Amino acid sequence: MVDVGAPAAPIRCQDVVKNYKEMQKTKPRYTFEYGTEALLNVFTLHDFAMFHVLEEEYGTEKAVNLYAKIWKKRTYLEWPGLLKEVGLKEGDTVTMEDYIKIMEIYFETFGNPIYLNEKTDDRVTFRVTDCPYTTQILWNMFSPEENLDYNNKIQVQCNTAIFDTMLEITELDKEWTFGFPSQLCRSGQYCEFTYVRKKMD
Repeated sequence: MVDVGAPAAPIRCQDVVKNYKEMQKTKPRYTFEYGTEALLNVFTLHDFAMFHVLEEEYGTEKAVNLYAKIWKKRTYLEWPGLLKEVGLKEGDTVTMEDYIKIMEIYFETFGNPIYLNEKTDDRVTFRVTDCPYTTQILWNMFSPEENLDYNNKIQVQCNTAIFDTMLEITELDKEWTFGFPSQLCRSGQYCEFTYVRKKMD
């Protein structure tokens, strides 16, 4: 028999993890793994749909520019939380050592394995070896041709918007330039993110 009506003690923890734990008591299938995959899936589909609606409404060029602006805005919104993860607050000086930790947190919390491939006084390079947004969701929903077409349009502009914004917020843009020479979704290998120190006159 299906229960109808409000429960005696409605769940409202105002916290997604606490809500999930409460629901697990009667619905054990809502495991940590289930929730993580569900959140990734809905985020990926929302992001994919958003770009395509922008493209249908405004054409590819304007859609790409608007999409990059959305990621720039999101970067500003999530920055205070990233600072908190490394023990900093807004207004604190962010060094390249801090920035390296932020990069690792930024990717790892989405299930994207990242490693520091190169670190010198003048160059810092990261490689990301998997991106479930692409490899788990999109590659299983669309053809290789459709995926390549999508990523050819958005990947460089999107990621450049994110990491140029991070450099701008921290004022590390005065010393470092961001580059994105390799994209897993286009090459099938890895994403590579480079920071090269500017030559000062």
